[in-house]
Amino acid sequence: MEEITRGPAWLLGWLVFASQLPAQLPEQSPRVVDYSIQVRLGGVEAEAGRTLICRQEVTWKNPAAASTSELFWHVYNNAWATRDSVWLTESRELGNESLPRAWGRTVFRDEETDPEREEYVELLELNGVPFEEPPLCAVEWIAQEGGKADKTVMRTALGYPVPPGGSVKIGFDFTAVLPPAFRRSGAGGEGYLHAVQWFPKLGVFEERDGEIGWNCLPYHYLTEFYADYGSYQVDLTLPDIYLGSGEPCGHCGQLLHPVGASGSLLAPPENHGDGTATWRFRAEDVHDFAWTVDPTFLVEHRVFRAEEAPWTRPAEEAKVAAALGRSVEDTRPSKEVEMILLLQPEHEEYRDEYFDALGNSLYWFGLWYGEYPYPTITCVDPANDARRTGGMEYPRLFTGGVRKGNHPRTLSPEGITVHEFGHQFWYGLVGNDEFHHAWIDEGFTTYSTARVMEASWEPALSTTSVLGSQYAGRSILSVPDFGEGDLRGFLTGRRWESPDLGFIGPLSFEVRRATSLERWFSVLPPASYLPAVTRGSVEGLRGALSSDWGQALAVPTWRLFEDQLRRVNAYSKPAMMLETMARLMGEERWTRLMRTWHENWRFGHPRPSDFHAHVLNHAAGSALGDVEIDWDSFWSQAFHRNETMDFAAHRLLNQSLGDESWRVRAEVRRRGSFTVPLEIEIEWEDGEIQVENWDGRDTVWIFEESSSPRKAVRLTVDPSGRLLFDKSRIDNTILIQPRDDRAQNLGIRAFIWAQSLLHFAGGMG
Repeated sequence: MEEITRGPAWLLGWLVFASQLPAQLPEQSPRVVDYSIQVRLGGVEAEAGRTLICRQEVTWKNPAAASTSELFWHVYNNAWATRDSVWLTESRELGNESLPRAWGRTVFRDEETDPEREEYVELLELNGVPFEEPPLCAVEWIAQEGGKADKTVMRTALGYPVPPGGSVKIGFDFTAVLPPAFRRSGAGGEGYLHAVQWFPKLGVFEERDGEIGWNCLPYHYLTEFYADYGSYQVDLTLPDIYLGSGEPCGHCGQLLHPVGASGSLLAPPENHGDGTATWRFRAEDVHDFAWTVDPTFLVEHRVFRAEEAPWTRPAEEAKVAAALGRSVEDTRPSKEVEMILLLQPEHEEYRDEYFDALGNSLYWFGLWYGEYPYPTITCVDPANDARRTGGMEYPRLFTGGVRKGNHPRTLSPEGITVHEFGHQFWYGLVGNDEFHHAWIDEGFTTYSTARVMEASWEPALSTTSVLGSQYAGRSILSVPDFGEGDLRGFLTGRRWESPDLGFIGPLSFEVRRATSLERWFSVLPPASYLPAVTRGSVEGLRGALSSDWGQALAVPTWRLFEDQLRRVNAYSKPAMMLETMARLMGEERWTRLMRTWHENWRFGHPRPSDFHAHVLNHAAGSALGDVEIDWDSFWSQAFHRNETMDFAAHRLLNQSLGDESWRVRAEVRRRGSFTVPLEIEIEWEDGEIQVENWDGRDTVWIFEESSSPRKAVRLTVDPSGRLLFDKSRIDNTILIQPRDDRAQNLGIRAFIWAQSLLHFAGGMG
C-alpha cells in the first residue's frame, strides 16, 4: 500500500484556493527521446505488403538521478513471432486459443540485403560526442517467465555509463514483419496496413519502489504500453498506389492521400518515379508513433473551431469557467484542429457521424481538461477484413469501427470514436504506466466518454437485429440457451440430446442454428418487446456490477487473473468510482479537481498515489449535508480493499395509535462493507419530503416518530443516485402503495413473448 502524508489544514485550504488561479498548461514535454526512422514497405510472397525494412536512430536523455550503462527496449511485434511468447501463452491460459493467421517478427538487421548478419546495434554518440568508429553492442533477449521463447524485451549493454542528464545515441537496422490483422496490429487485403508497436521502443528509466532502474516489462496479454515523451521523424517509402488522387480537400485545401500517421506531414509526398513515393512525418511531445495506409480509403479533412456551431455551449462554458475562477476565454478551447477521416468506401454513410463525434470530443475534452495541443487528429475506419485493428488509440491517431445496418440511436460509431479520442487526453497527454495501472487511462477515458455521450446525444436505444439491420426494442426475457449435454436442448429443436441407452451411448450435437429472422418470428418483437429502452451512458456503467470484482484496483493490471477482470478493473469500476466521487463532492469542486489533475500531469507519468494525494488536497472539506466525507477512507475502500457498497431500504412501518396518529419507523441497512455518507428521503402522505443524511458507518439507520399526525408513504436510499457503486438499487425504495401500471405492462408483454415462443416451437415440432 502506498502511503500518503496529509498536510496541515492551512496547506490543504491554500491548495484548494490555488487550484482556482489561472494555470498554464505545459508547452512541451520533457522530450526524453528523439527517434528518426526511415521505413520502406517491402517483403516477398506471403510477407509482401506487411514487411518493414527500417533504419532507426534514437537519442535518449537520462531523466533519472542515477547513471546507467544499459538500455532496455520493448519489441512488442515479437509477441506474434511464436506461440510461446508471453502474450500468446497467457492468452491460452485465459481461454483464448486464437493465433495469428501468419507469424510476425522483428530482427535487428536488414533481412533483404543481409539476412544472415548477426544482430547488433551501433553506439553513435555519448553525451553529444560522436564516435569515430561506433562500437557495436550485442542484442541480448531477456528470458521471461511464462513465455519460454519470448523476445519482447531486449537489452543493450553500452560499455559506458550515461550520467543523470547525459545522453546516448543508438542506431540500427531492423526488419519488422507485421502479422495479418491481429490484436489491433497488421495487414488486411487490398493494401490495408496498420503499423502499430512496429519499432523497437525504449522502456522508461525511473524510480520505482525506492530504486531507480528500467521499467520494461514483456508484452502481457492483459496490458498495453508505457514510454517516455519525445520527438519522432518518420519517413515512409511506400508503393505509389498510396498517392491516391492527390486532389485538394473541399474543406481545407489539403491534398488528400490515403496515408495517416501520428505526426504532421512536412511536405507533399515525393514521387520517385520508380513505383514508390516517400511521406515525411514529424511529431513532437508524443510517446509513440503509429501509421496506417489503404489505397481504398475515402479521405476527408475538416477543421474544428470551438467558437462555431454546433460545438459552442455558452452555458457550459460559463459554468466551467466559474468553477475554475477563470474567464470563459481562458477556459474554452480556442485552437483550430484539422480533423482527418480515413474511411472505408462501404461506410461512406457514416462520414458525418464520425466527424460529429470528433468535434464533440475536441470540444468537451478541451473545455473540461484543457486545450488539445496538436494540429491534427486522425480517425481511421479499419478495413472489413482487418477489424481486429479497430478500437485502439495512439498519439494523434486512433481507429474506430462501425457496421452497416446500425440503428441511428445505437450511437455507433459515435461511442467508440469518443472513447478512442478520449485516450488522446488519458494515455496520450497524461502518460500513465499501462502495465501496472491501466485504470488511470482506461477508467478516466470511460468516465469521460460517458459524460461526453450524455452531453452530446440522446441516450442510446436497445435494439434487435434482423437480417443485418437493427430495430429499436428490447426483450423482457431471453430464450434459454441449453448447452452440450443438457437434455433440455432437445426442446429447442436446435440440438439433438439423448441419454446413454446402454446399446447406444449418449448423443449430443447441434442440429441447426437459429437465424435472426427465426428469432424475430419466434417472439414477435413488435408485440412482446419494450419499444424504447434507454439507459444513459453514465448509468450504463453499472452493468459491470454483475461481473466478478475479485481483485482490488491496486492489483497491477498485468497480474489480474482473468480477462473479464481487466474490463472491470481498468474500465467500469474506476469510471464508477470517479463518477461517485464527483456526485458526492459536487460538480464545482469536481470540475476544479479534474482540470488541475490534467494540467498538473500533462506530459507526465502519474501513479495511483498521485491521484490519491490530489483528491485529498482538492476535496478537503467537502460534505454531504452536515456529514463530512472522509476521502482517505473512501480511497482505501475503493482502491486498496475492494469493499462492496450496498445499501437498502429495509422497512417502513406506520402503526396506528387509534387517535388519528401514527407511530412511524423507517430503517435502512448497510448490507455491504463499504462505508460512505448517503442521503435518505422520507415522503409523507401530505407530499412533504424529509431529507436525512447518514454517515453509513453503522449497519442500520433508524428513524422513528412515536406519534405522528401523518403516515410516511415512501422511503428512498440515495434518491439522487450519487452512489454508482451501490451494488443493487432494486431495494433502494419502499412504497406503501406500490404502482400496478408498470407491472401490468411488463406482465402482458412477458405473456405475449412466452406464448409466441411456445407456439413457434410447437410449429417447428
